[in-house]
Amino acid sequence: MTIRFAAAWGGTTPAIVRALCPSAPLGAVNDNRRAVRLAVCTADRDRAMPLIASSADEQLLVETLRHFARFGLAAAAKARAEAEAAESAGNSAGRDRWIAICRQLDRQMADACTRELIP
Repeated sequence: MTIRFAAAWGGTTPAIVRALCPSAPLGAVNDNRRAVRLAVCTADRDRAMPLIASSADEQLLVETLRHFARFGLAAAAKARAEAEAAESAGNSAGRDRWIAICRQLDRQMADACTRELIP
């Protein structure tokens, strides 16, 4: 395997500096702010509040991570299907648990499921 080395032009200025836009910020930014408005109307959001788990709920987090490890990128859809199956069986506690797991993986899918399943 051949290894090639190319020194920076001019010896002091790296070549990447000329390619970067000076006005663009280079730091990472978290775009999950709590101030972000949800696309759900107030009535739907108030109705869904009991289903939203706090980030401190470690048990829900553990269940969500295990579910994701088992089903991968299809985990949110599988959790939604489980919530629908629990609803059809009349198990509201199971439905709420699966919607909470789905919400951890895909908030929009969980909101749509909540609108469909909860009158």
